[in-house]
Amino acid sequence: MSESEKNYADYVKHLSNLMSGMLFLAGFTFTVVTILLTRLPDSSSVQSQLILLFFTVFFYLLIFLASHFAIEVIYYCESIPQLSIKTKITNTLVVLVILLVGFAFPLLFLLWELTLLATISSLIWTFFAIAIFLFVYVPFQKWRSRIH
Repeated sequence: MSESEKNYADYVKHLSNLMSGMLFLAGFTFTVVTILLTRLPDSSSVQSQLILLFFTVFFYLLIFLASHFAIEVIYYCESIPQLSIKTKITNTLVVLVILLVGFAFPLLFLLWELTLLATISSLIWTFFAIAIFLFVYVPFQKWRSRIH
């Protein structure tokens, strides 16, 4: 079997499973943080904020990996359609949703008047958003422009 005839279906399934697992864990982590915020007796203590920050960074890492796996799957498709206006709009909305999801934690922290934690998590999310752009989105756009 030549290089161009290889079947990547099993690998694509594996990547899809990884992405699904990362998104499941991200949802679980979001739920944990929400429950902790509402149930902790003193969410403004240093210990509570460090634990919330840990879960926040874990959530951001899961979103980064899920974004990576979502794009990685496309590289193994036999053919992808030309980039149309509809596809561009959809891609833009997906990127917007990913960016807005990352700011959910800082907004939750602001609701509980955890200003320092909201600021730190916003800065960390900004770092992760830049990383997603540089290491996931830009290489995909270069690859897509090369194949069409």
